[in-house]
Amino acid sequence: MRLQTAHQFAPTIAYGDAVGNDCFELQRLYWSRGVRSDLFAAEAKPEVRQFVQPWRDLEKLPTDGTSLQVHISMGNDALWDVAKLPHRKTVIYHNITPAQYFEGLNEHARRYSEIGREQLAEFAKVSELGIADSDYNRKELLRVGFAKTAVVPIIVDWSAFDVEPDPDVLRELSDERTDILAVGQILPQKAVHKVVAAFARYRESDPTARLWLVGSQAMSEGYLAQVRDAIRTHGLDGAVTLTGSVPMPALVAYYQGAAALVTLSEHEGFCVPLLEAMRSGLPVVASDAGAIPDTLGDAGILLSDTAPDVVAAALERAVHDAALRKDLIARGRRHLAEFTPEAVADKLAQALALVDWELPAYRSREVAVVSSERRSGIHHYALAVCDGLRAAGHRATFVGTKHLDAADLATKLRYIAKTTDAVIFEHEAGIFSDIPFVRALVRLRLRGIPAVLSAHEIEPEKFHHYRKLSHALHYRPSYAWYLEWLRALSVALRIGVWFLAYRAILALMGWLPARIVVHSHRSNFWVGLLTRDERKRDLVPLVVMPLEDTVLPANAEEKRALRARLGLPEGAFVFVSPGFFFKRKRYIEVIEALPEDAVLVLSGTESQWERGYVQEVQDAAAGKPNVVINTEYETMGQFVAASDCVVLFYEDVFQSAVVTQAIWAGLPCIFSDTPGFRLYEGAGLVARDTAQLARAMREIRQPEVYARCSSQVGVLRRLLSPERNAMRYLIGL
Repeated sequence: MRLQTAHQFAPTIAYGDAVGNDCFELQRLYWSRGVRSDLFAAEAKPEVRQFVQPWRDLEKLPTDGTSLQVHISMGNDALWDVAKLPHRKTVIYHNITPAQYFEGLNEHARRYSEIGREQLAEFAKVSELGIADSDYNRKELLRVGFAKTAVVPIIVDWSAFDVEPDPDVLRELSDERTDILAVGQILPQKAVHKVVAAFARYRESDPTARLWLVGSQAMSEGYLAQVRDAIRTHGLDGAVTLTGSVPMPALVAYYQGAAALVTLSEHEGFCVPLLEAMRSGLPVVASDAGAIPDTLGDAGILLSDTAPDVVAAALERAVHDAALRKDLIARGRRHLAEFTPEAVADKLAQALALVDWELPAYRSREVAVVSSERRSGIHHYALAVCDGLRAAGHRATFVGTKHLDAADLATKLRYIAKTTDAVIFEHEAGIFSDIPFVRALVRLRLRGIPAVLSAHEIEPEKFHHYRKLSHALHYRPSYAWYLEWLRALSVALRIGVWFLAYRAILALMGWLPARIVVHSHRSNFWVGLLTRDERKRDLVPLVVMPLEDTVLPANAEEKRALRARLGLPEGAFVFVSPGFFFKRKRYIEVIEALPEDAVLVLSGTESQWERGYVQEVQDAAAGKPNVVINTEYETMGQFVAASDCVVLFYEDVFQSAVVTQAIWAGLPCIFSDTPGFRLYEGAGLVARDTAQLARAMREIRQPEVYARCSSQVGVLRRLLSPERNAMRYLIGL
């Protein structure tokens, strides 16, 4: 059976851990093959909450053509209920750490480790397939009763590592001292205390060496004290650093600056840091335990004996034997070929075939993206979608059409080749008139070309005939009573005609496209006007959109130079609110909330629908030297790139292209509490009124707050990238 949908469930989904990252990368793989894949969880961490649905929503969805893929790495109360769902189920097993490692240290983890193994055995009875990310884990699936098993490695998103390394970390690791690196959570099964003991022995011959223990301590509980005791016992205070969790730029810097990676873990289901070290050109010394031999292959020094003397000798070779280092690094880079997305996709296809699921093959498609020819938000958004499709290997062409011009639309569509695989309409009511647009959909349908309706704003008021209905219902009496009765009959007849036209347009806009995509929960509510077919409709957040003709400053020096060119103070904290001047953006309130020691740039153009608002804003800014009003469209992107924070204190919004540009620029935001911004809230602060706005404009300048928001901006930039999300338009075609 052809796989149409591969939904994934994980008890907890976070960004940055092995299971969460595997969920997102598998999702991306499925999208690239035209397979729908949504994520469901009992708990989604704040940084990914808007990308994950409550698992109970699975009960409402169709099961035909659907594989429910359940990630298991620890016990969870929800797993008992998920096992009872009627879907065809596949387990993706990441290993459960044995309970013995948590005894006396973490009672909750010990208990759910035991429950997890009970649940794994229960899933063996109700699942058609068990997929393990290593052969070590596959053997455990066999032991608990899975009849069919396969190995599909974890996919690592290497684009997350394509960041500038943290300069402070690089600087600290750039001296002549030897830096040994261990990456992973500080947990008992990782045997970090053994790493400390082995490092102490190694340091006898390399007395200035340092050890960096990089990893989360959130679940360490009492084990963290044991590690610190080991550091003190071996006299390593000042030589060993427990960094805790670090952002990606810092992690990349540690991998670049270290001399070797060491892991002496006693139990591993996969061990992603081994792959990270290989990609970073770092020799590896590792214990021969769990899945480490499966993941490491011949790309490191594998030790069956982890006594301090043995490990120290292996580190000595890895650090100082130049020929061996070169050989290990070369082997690591060759071994990485087994973990590319293409290699994993082949193994996944073979695994699913064991239970008669056919994973569609990837194929490059010819796509036309039709939208406004004018320079505007939706125009640039359509170009970003084209770029994303091209990055995913498709051939995408942008077709610009004149606003509300039926003849121009018909002419442009006639030039679209019959061999085109799909036409995507980036649709707003101000671009396409209702009846000509339906006519265009009919013509494409007759030519056998699938259409994708990407509707940016759906609600009754956006449809011409609905507005006529509303106007007719509320007319004011103007004549004698007997004439008003005749008028009412005439209006009733016209209302009947307009109502039929309105409903016909809705029905055709729902039936004719092969797929309907919306970009906000508000539009997702109203898309039910068009269709109730859940397989046809999808909620796809706006992809990240670059600022037009804008090159981001590569460093602080370039940013200062850009500010100097634009006439902005080099050392001030600069807020910016970009886009058309609409009253709903509340620029005057933003001016009033601005701290005296900060600068605000209002950069955009006057709206033809609200003439005069620019003058109102200018009047409000009169006498305020720290408010800059820029109405030149060509420099809007440069002012954003020169700023520190984007302020979006809107009264209301469906979704916002401006916020995607802020994310592209790497800037935290301050949002109003309208639902249209909910997806992005972790990337900034939320203000419900002007008092909270003023407070947020002060708080965002605190270094720890700014760093936290900037980190979430980085997460969103990857999860909303065009190359990841544009593929979703083509699902099911």
